[in-house]
Amino acid sequence: MHFFDAHCDILSVINTPGELLSNKRHWDIKRALSNGPFFQVFSLFAQGGNPLTRKKKMEDQLKMVRHAESLHPDRLKMVKSREDLNDWLNKKDGNQVRYMIESEGAEIIGESLSELDRLYDEGLRILTLSWNYDNAVCDSVAGNNTHNGLSRFGRKVVERAESLGIIIDVSHCSDKTFSDVEEMAKKPFIASHSNSRTLCQHRRNLTDDQIISIAKSGGIIGINLFPRFLANSGNARFVDIIKHIEYISALVGASNVGFGFDFDGIENTPEGIRGVEDTIKIAEALLKLNYSEVSVKGIVGFNFAELMRRILSGCDK
Repeated sequence: MHFFDAHCDILSVINTPGELLSNKRHWDIKRALSNGPFFQVFSLFAQGGNPLTRKKKMEDQLKMVRHAESLHPDRLKMVKSREDLNDWLNKKDGNQVRYMIESEGAEIIGESLSELDRLYDEGLRILTLSWNYDNAVCDSVAGNNTHNGLSRFGRKVVERAESLGIIIDVSHCSDKTFSDVEEMAKKPFIASHSNSRTLCQHRRNLTDDQIISIAKSGGIIGINLFPRFLANSGNARFVDIIKHIEYISALVGASNVGFGFDFDGIENTPEGIRGVEDTIKIAEALLKLNYSEVSVKGIVGFNFAELMRRILSGCDK
């Protein structure tokens, strides 16, 4: 099977390129490839300090992963184009992680559309509009409602991102920011690492209406493994992962579900998941529940991959 994970924070918790190859955290190349071809969306993420400080940390993470690729081109390769993605989809072996860059929070562009253009040239293909801070673009679900949703600049950012071929990610956005994106988006948008608010009443999760809206846009919801987003008790079991997959699949279809595990951005994992090496267990569990092989392959990899292939080729749907 081909695995596609739409969100991982490993770049924010390591200090050297070599740690991407092997470490004792949730994610490394060796373990990611243990179950087959693997596509990773690496998040550029920073917390604390002011927006300029966070931007600098995020830029440094981008430099580090590019340096890692230059040192280990046989193990790591950035995907920027449809052709790059098709090459990964056609591979049967698992010797090289293909990756894409996402910014978790629009702080990385500051208040400049030209910075968005520059970062697109550097490989940015997913823009998570916010983390736990309001920024110049929008309000966060954990923020202070600075703009009452998207700012005027934020609307320009969404328009420019869509025109470039950068997909908008609404994970962490306030409900008003979500509704503003929903209203103006002309292309599919995603929640790269969010679960169902009906099953787990955390404000970071998605309402049924939001899940339906993402699916109608052609977007995908990536299942997050943070226990506090899986179970109201905060003590998630393996079965809670399956419950969120089943609930969202029943609501909008399995073709709108993927993985956005949030490895190394979460403090702990559900029972039964040590790290990326255990993601195969989710596929096995779904097959035992009589999900078709086509549906399972979609959830674990092809749904997100096909969406990104369409976005990278300039198609709206």
